[in-house]
Amino acid sequence: MRNRKIVFQNNRSLPSAHRWCLGVAILCLLLTGRVGSADEAQSLQATITEGISLLEEKKYEAFLSRLPLPAELERMRKNRSMEELARTFAKQHADRLLGMLQQIKEQKPQLSDEGRRAEYAVEWRNFSKSKLVFLKIEDRWYLHN
Repeated sequence: MRNRKIVFQNNRSLPSAHRWCLGVAILCLLLTGRVGSADEAQSLQATITEGISLLEEKKYEAFLSRLPLPAELERMRKNRSMEELARTFAKQHADRLLGMLQQIKEQKPQLSDEGRRAEYAVEWRNFSKSKLVFLKIEDRWYLHN
């Protein structure tokens, strides 16, 4: 067998092609990193929009399955079925939470914890807290209140 040097179009040798590919890969990673923060904001905005839609459509079980932190949902469901929890939520919290989500949908959050915690200031009569808090866990935003 003869030892042949692999030559690509434009007379690039294999090491030269590797350097070129490595350069393109690094550029892509850098560009992806810049877009990441915008994607996070859009993802949080999408979560808020999804919550509003589910509450407007009165899909309380779906809302409770999707928006609260999984640990908080488990605590809420300790001695209740999802149907019972959804009925209680509908009577006591759904309208207020829908109003608060609509109130914050155009606001920019106060981000902390390396962009994994988002706080929105809310003003709502007879609500003991002054903010809604979202936490990002494994690339997904959850309501934490």
